[in-house]
This record gives sequence, structure tokens and C-alpha cells, in this order.
Amino acid sequence: MNLNFYGHNSFLLQGKNIVVVTDPWLTDKGAFFGSWFQWPINHHLKSKFISNIDTHIETCLYISHEHQDHFDKDTLKEIQPYINFCILPNFDDKFLLNEMLNLGYKVTELSDQSKYYFNEKDYLELMIADAGVIHDSAAIIHIDNKTFVNQNDCKIFDRLTYIEELDIDFYAVQFSGANWHPVCYQLTDEEKIRISKMKMFSKQTAVRNAIKMIKPKYYIPSAGPAVFPFLDTSLSLGIDNIFVHQPDISKFLKNLNIEIAYLRPGENLKKSNLTKPIKPPSPAELRAMKSQLSCDFEKVRDDEFDVHNLLDEVNKRIEKIEDIKFQECPKLIFDWQDQGLEIDLTQRKAKVIDFSSYQMPKSYMKVAGSRAYFSLMSNPNYRWEDIYLSLRARVKREPDVFNTFINIFLCSDPSSIRAGFTTTMDIKDERIVIVNHVDGKNYEINRYCPHNGADLKNAKIDNNGNLICPRHSWSFNLENKGKCESAKATINAQEIVETISLCETISVRMLKNRE
Repeated sequence: MNLNFYGHNSFLLQGKNIVVVTDPWLTDKGAFFGSWFQWPINHHLKSKFISNIDTHIETCLYISHEHQDHFDKDTLKEIQPYINFCILPNFDDKFLLNEMLNLGYKVTELSDQSKYYFNEKDYLELMIADAGVIHDSAAIIHIDNKTFVNQNDCKIFDRLTYIEELDIDFYAVQFSGANWHPVCYQLTDEEKIRISKMKMFSKQTAVRNAIKMIKPKYYIPSAGPAVFPFLDTSLSLGIDNIFVHQPDISKFLKNLNIEIAYLRPGENLKKSNLTKPIKPPSPAELRAMKSQLSCDFEKVRDDEFDVHNLLDEVNKRIEKIEDIKFQECPKLIFDWQDQGLEIDLTQRKAKVIDFSSYQMPKSYMKVAGSRAYFSLMSNPNYRWEDIYLSLRARVKREPDVFNTFINIFLCSDPSSIRAGFTTTMDIKDERIVIVNHVDGKNYEINRYCPHNGADLKNAKIDNNGNLICPRHSWSFNLENKGKCESAKATINAQEIVETISLCETISVRMLKNRE
């Protein structure tokens, strides 16, 4: 297998009998309405990329998920004539499938832990995360007796024991942040820095633990970070925020006995070109990029906004969840300065509000933006998750507590919101026993995280006795009934006082499901 890298999560794997392309993102339009751009830039490599797939060998395209930095319609339109077929994860939401069919691709959907054999020896296998607002996949690609695990953004760190016994040659996984928290949140600078450092430590610890577990021959930092030439310069520099760059992960992994391939776009992996970490752009380089690029968000006009269209889009989503019973939620407020919307998910209703006479509720989440921002949200042709990932809103929570159902509402299409709610509420209720190495006590807990259902049976416990979810690093205080204070969620930890045999406590004791 010849491994070629084209930037972000774009890989071109050339075998004797098959070529596999992953997540090609080579447009000069960036992603999320021109907010995110590839770093280093790779637009100039598109013709080279196409020439490498324009061969007589059968070519397969794999798209991991629907985020625009992985699902780039501009590039996909150009390469479609050179692709024989496409493999997609079998998500409950069929947005990605329908989009690829509309682009003219021949598509095969794979379910979780299912393999597609290209021939007798070469195959692609998927591991899928599909719950709440998470729709993502990782691929195990085996070609010419070489194995490449492309985890990209997919947070399956709780499931890597599935591939632990494989002989893995190449491992690519995201090490940088890719979210609007805490970037878009109204917090003090000190609090943003504290949260960013905590999140990056947790993410990079997960990467380090994964490398220790699966023992790949090479680790390839990928799937970020992007840069943001049309936003605040500090976001692109990776200082005191979640969008850290390769020197940061290089420092974090310096004591690991592993080869790290810091590939530039257009390079292939050879022992001779294991280059140094890629530094963030300088302010001058960002200015030069900005002068050569355009931003779609800046083309949206404020006067195109119609509040009634936005209310229609809100009500479409409310109608899909009208009969679902879920916990009481804070009010969700949309704010475009003079007016806004109040969305009461608990009561399943929404109304236009005038801020000159409106009294803010005690518990709320407010999303403030320009009329152009809400004009995009009013258009059924645009996805709300793509809009929030433009990083052009200002968000405030009172109290500052994560709410799963508001998050699902903000990130879902009308076609996917119902499944988002139901999959979150269908998390299994199995109980297990773990040992807290800090206090030496045994605790019975819910096996699955209340956020997205991550398996906690192999979760780490930090030096303060908190159990850390391996997917999104939620921290559960075992001594305080397993509560996560930042989200008001719990794994219902109970100390076990009866004697348990040593063989049961060393690993995990499965308990009977409880009502």
C-alpha cells in the first residue's frame, strides 16, 4: 500500500488491485460558509490528486461523515467520473446517502463492524458512532497486507479493544479541537483558557492512550486543525484555544516509542520524509490567505432575514419531537439584537419576543448572532449544524450547564431530530462495578455514559477519583454519586460495601440489568 496525504483527512491509498480515497477536501471555498480552511492549503493539488485516481485500477471512495471538512461537494463533483463506487456508514439519518446518490455515485452502505471485501485479501471495515447528534465513522482499511486505521474525528476510544489485536501499520486520528465550545461562549478569557486546556489535555490523552493500546507503526496527525482567516486571528494560531497545532501534540507524545509522520499535503509516507511538526500560520500568512480567498458568510445579506421563516424551521423541529417525553429543558433564546425567539422545548412551543420588554428566564441558553446568521437558519437548504460550526454566534448559558436535548435541537435537521432524541434516551441501563484506585473503594455505576452512550467499562479514573468518559471526557465524581457537574448528569455511582472477590474487582463485574 502506498499512502498519500492530501491534507486534513484526505488520504489516497494505492494498492496493487484497489485505490481507496478518503474524505477529499480540496476546495478553495473552505467549509462552514467560508469560516474553516485547510492548513496547510491544498487547493493547488486538486489536479495532481485527480491524476492519481485517474487510473485503470478500481477506485473506491470512503466518506466518514457529513461535516463539510470531510464531505466536500465541490471536490466530490469533480472526482465523480473517476470513482467506481463509494462506501458510506449506514447512519440512521440518510442525508449523506441521499446527497451522494444525487451527485451520481454508486453507493454501498456498511453497518457497524461490517467488512467490504475488494478481493480475497483486501477489505474496508467500519466502526460507527451514531447516537444523538453524533454521526461519524472510522475505517479499518487493509490493502496489500498493510492496515490503516483512519479514525478521523470519530470518538470511538471506548471501543478500540476491538482492533487491539490487529497488526496496525498506520493510525490517523484528530488531535485538535473542532467545536464551538468554549470559542463562541460568553465567558471570561481566563475561563475560556482553562476550559480549552482541559479539553485539549483530555483529547490528547485519549490519543496517547489509543496509541499505547493499538501500537501502530506510524501515527499520522490529521483531521485538523483548520485555520480561520476571516475570523479572529487568535483562533488560527492555536494559542489558548482548542485549535492546537502539531507542535503541541508532538510535545505531548514525545516520550512515546512511535514514529510520527507529520505529512504535508501532497506527500506520501516514506521513512525518509518523516518531517518536523507543521507550525501554525503566521499573521502575515493568514492575511495573504484572506486576500486570495472568499467567504460565503460575508455574502449573506441581513435584509434577507424573515423571522416567520425562522419560526417555521423551529416549528418543523418541534413537531417531530412533540410526543417524546424528556426532561425539562432551559429556554432556548435566539437573539438578533432588537428581536428574537423564545423556544420552550418543555412546552413544545416558540414565539417571537421583543427584548425591550422581555424578561430573561432564570434558566436559559441564548444564541446571539447577526440577521445574516439567522437568515441562514431560516433557509431549509442549509443545515443548522453547519451554521453553528461557522463559529459566528455568541452563546450564553445560565446556569453554565450543558443540556443534551438543547444541543440536539440546535444541531439537527427536521429529518434527523427525532432519532437524535430517541437514541439519546435509549442508552442501555446495564450496571457494572469498577475499582477507584484513589480511595480503594468499589463502585457500582451505569455502564454507559448518559451523553452519547460511551462504554465506561475501561474508562480511566483520574488522580481526584473522577471517572473520565473516553469519548468526550465528561468527568463523573464517584464520591458524589457519580455526578458530572458541568452537565448535571450522572452515572449513579454507589459504593459497594459487601466483599467482592479479587478476580471480580480487577476487571469489571457485570451486574444484572435493573428496572
